[in-house]
Amino acid sequence: MRIINLALLISILAIFFIVACGGGSATSDSSGDGETVKNVASEVSEALPIWRYVNSGWVSPMNEPATNAISRELRAAVITSAQEMEEFNRTVVSKRMNGTSASLSRPEFPDSVVLVAYLMWLPVQGDPLSVVGIDVVGNRAVVELELDDDSQGREYPYLYAPMTMVTVDRSEFPGEGQIEFEFRLDDETVATVTDNLE
Repeated sequence: MRIINLALLISILAIFFIVACGGGSATSDSSGDGETVKNVASEVSEALPIWRYVNSGWVSPMNEPATNAISRELRAAVITSAQEMEEFNRTVVSKRMNGTSASLSRPEFPDSVVLVAYLMWLPVQGDPLSVVGIDVVGNRAVVELELDDDSQGREYPYLYAPMTMVTVDRSEFPGEGQIEFEFRLDDETVATVTDNLE
């Protein structure tokens, strides 16, 4: 009985070994598990956004009147170097930021392009401005923005510009020529920036 059980065990182990080594099949099926894994990975890659969050919150741009409560003018910037980032931070003063040290360190120039948009002026409440889509076609990039009208939190009695900042890999854009960035809010082009990303 022990000999039979031992022979059965050896047979089972041999079958597992043959299957693990890819034996037992003389044909190749392109729709097998390997192809399925590739297709799933491709779909996941396509579903992921090409931008990464850097910072958001409220800013007060210098040399801009802060008393016009009915103004809704969108301003945008394309930043391609550490020097341009420093200049932006000097002229657009942060007031209430949500970025962390980890997110703020993400842009790695010159391999990153930072896109910034801010809307003048709104009462400080919540964090209503965000990037919801970026579509690059040739030398044109459309940046879709969304304004949350139902911001949560205490509303302060002063006005700041809600701001959002994201980073995109430089490889997502054409290698030559100027890129036209269209920043859209409510499906309307409200700000256009042209940059050669150098």
